[in-house]
Amino acid sequence: MTDESPETKPDKSPKTKAELEDLVLAELRAASGCGGAVHVTVVAYDDYRVGATWEVASCNPGASAPEDCERALCDIVSRLQQHFDIAPT
Repeated sequence: MTDESPETKPDKSPKTKAELEDLVLAELRAASGCGGAVHVTVVAYDDYRVGATWEVASCNPGASAPEDCERALCDIVSRLQQHFDIAPT
C-alpha cells in the first residue's frame, strides 16, 4: 500500500451531486446487462479513513438484472471516485 502525500496525490475534479448521478447512470446504462437502469442516488460520504467523498446510496436497475447492475456499479463507482469529488453545497 502506498502512502501518497498531498503533493503527489492527483487533484480530483469537483462535481455536483446531479453531475455525479448523471455520470454514474450513463456509465451504468452502457454496462453489459444494465441498459434498463433508471436511477442512482449519490450521497456525500464523510469518512476520514476513506479517500472518497461520495458514494452511491441506491440504484434502481429498472428492467435490468439487479446483480449485473450491482457488479457494474462497484467497478464504476470505484473508478470515478478516483477522479471526482462531490462539490460542497
